[in-house]
Amino acid sequence: MAEEWAKRRELELMSPGGLLTAKWRGVKLEDAIERYLHEFAQGAGRSKRATIQQLQRFPLARAQVIDLTSEQIVEHAVMRRNSGIKPSTINQDITWLGIILKTAAAAWKMPVELNEFESAKVLLRSKGLISRSGSRDRRPTAEEVELIRAYFRRSQLIRPSAIIPMEDIMDFAIASSRRQEEVTRLIWEDLDEQAMTCWVRDAKHPRQKWGNHKRFKLTREAMAIIQRQPRAAGEERIFPFNGKSIGTRWRAATAACGIEDLRFHDLRHEATSRLFEAGYEIVEVQQFTLHESWDVLKRYTHLRPENLQLKGEGADMVLSAESRA
Repeated sequence: MAEEWAKRRELELMSPGGLLTAKWRGVKLEDAIERYLHEFAQGAGRSKRATIQQLQRFPLARAQVIDLTSEQIVEHAVMRRNSGIKPSTINQDITWLGIILKTAAAAWKMPVELNEFESAKVLLRSKGLISRSGSRDRRPTAEEVELIRAYFRRSQLIRPSAIIPMEDIMDFAIASSRRQEEVTRLIWEDLDEQAMTCWVRDAKHPRQKWGNHKRFKLTREAMAIIQRQPRAAGEERIFPFNGKSIGTRWRAATAACGIEDLRFHDLRHEATSRLFEAGYEIVEVQQFTLHESWDVLKRYTHLRPENLQLKGEGADMVLSAESRA
């Protein structure tokens, strides 16, 4: 029996890719995830790292990487669906699984069956088990903004020395279209008050995480908010606060006001929409928001017909009066 086993083993190792397969035999998906986190996810944000690490807690993570089948991947998606997870969230699992498997094949020369992964993904998409997240169109109403503003004012009266100026930060986000983390990265040195512009460092980009510095136009409202911020000695930031703390305060405010499903990032939608409603053209709005294309920009544009300003309304009325005469 030992001789037969040795012969079979010898044939396996002599077959194309046999030695390479033997090298990675026993390596589980959870091991590949851990290595990916160590080698390629050092600069990933907290949310991305949490999504990747979550994969290690599922039964799928105990599968051997080189033997991973489409059936196992589909079973994972079905299990997640049955536990009440939305297709867009399951899609994040599958996206990161694909990134890790392709990294293992390209960077570590692991003989991964990528065809198995692609087959599973095609099936999952056709059955509706995975899908991209829908376009969000939530904008705060004027009443909601006033409720939140009143909440922040009350909070500041209670603790005036220790509170983040959330009312100014909320208004600045609406006036400037800057993201939560971007607000806290703006510095005085990058502000040009005469040109009414400022630089945002490391602006969000799908492929370039660091060094993507961009200059944006400030509205008069945004400039006024900046100019009333105190300049502390030794502090270069205009809003010297922690982005996570801003998010925590925002969630507390919406909960206290009974406002559902309103995120701080929705203020960027509000800002973009207001710029269009004020009459700015696409290329002009991009100077404020820094969106690189209309395809991306339109996802942030949710106009309200009642807020649109008619151009040349006065001239139209004059012509109409003359024609009647």
